[in-house]
Order: sequence, then structure tokens, then C-alpha cells
Amino acid sequence: MQLVPGSVCMRNESLLFCVQWAYDMPPAQVSAPDWLGDSRFDIVAKAAEAADESRLRLMLRTLLADRFGLRVHTEQRELPVYELTIAKGGPKFRESTTDGPPAFGNAGKGSLTADRVSMGEFAEKISEPLGRPVIDATGLQGRYDLRIDVSAYMADTQANAAEGGQQMDVMSILFNALQAQLGVRLEPRRNAVDVLIVDHAEKTPTEN
Repeated sequence: MQLVPGSVCMRNESLLFCVQWAYDMPPAQVSAPDWLGDSRFDIVAKAAEAADESRLRLMLRTLLADRFGLRVHTEQRELPVYELTIAKGGPKFRESTTDGPPAFGNAGKGSLTADRVSMGEFAEKISEPLGRPVIDATGLQGRYDLRIDVSAYMADTQANAAEGGQQMDVMSILFNALQAQLGVRLEPRRNAVDVLIVDHAEKTPTEN
């Protein structure tokens, strides 16, 4: 997926991903038929003039409705969630001193970098590997630069799991790394969250 001012280009992306991106909704908060995750498409959409990311998301919603007959609605459901809280000893990161939009990246396998992000944006990002919504309960209001690297945890856990014939516990790895490297914790809870419900979509889009 590539974004430039005024256009969005998706190659070999699932229809489910397109819906998630268009509505800015994390995977754990989208309820859709299974086939949306199997069918893949190339989508290139261009605006008549320069448009920011929020405008491009709205454009993609219109495209999905026109070409796939997509119909959705949002409702609140009580789901298992994690609350992101400050661990004992306080946060181990500082407010960003650079200008620019929020940005996520990586510095290698098992690492995540985040520049100029709010804690809400970070919570949404880590909800993807956790498979459930993460709610920011840190109380922090600024924008921050965050670095987390789980590669060392993965190597140790993978070796121990191989010796004992067990599967690697990805959840424990992430939980430990968050607390050790960032000074935050994930607390399991149940809470009402917005869920995007896909009511209808056609498997074959209309012609270009």
C-alpha cells in the first residue's frame, strides 16, 4: 500500500484490509464474512486535487460502496480488551521533539518504531498482533517517540519452546517487552467498544 498526496494505491490487498483502512478501524473491531479476508484486489484511487489521509479514507469508502456495493454500520459491543496503563516506575520514553505527522516503522525483525504518536495511536497499533482492542488508559496527552524490540525475547523463548516441545508464547513476549522497554502494562478488561459491521459486499466489483 502506498499513499501520496491525492492518491492511494493498494496492491494484492484483501477486501477486509481495504474496509479496515477506509474506516480507520483496527482488525479486532471489524465483523465481516470470512471471504473478505480471502479475496484480494488492486485498487488505485486518485483525487481531483491534493487530499490528506483522512480525505483519502473517505474517498475509499465511496469507492467500496460504488464498486462492491459495500454497506456497513457501527454498533457498540462489550468485548475483551486490554487497557494500556503506566507500569510502576513510570514511562521509559519522552515526548517527541521533531515536527511532522505520526509515523510507524521498524528497524529490523521483531522491532517497532513510532515517531510523534499519541498513546491512543500506539494502543491501536499494538491491538493488531494482540487480536483484541487496546484502550489507552495512560492519561498521557503528548506525542512521543517509542522504540520496542522483542527479538531477544523471541530468540530466548523460541529456544526454550523448542527444548520443551512447546509453541512460542507471543503474548508473553509482547507483555514483557512493553513493561521492560517502555514502562507500560496491558491489563485485561471487558469494555464497550465500537465495532464496524459489514452488512453486505459483492464478491465481484463492477467493471472499471
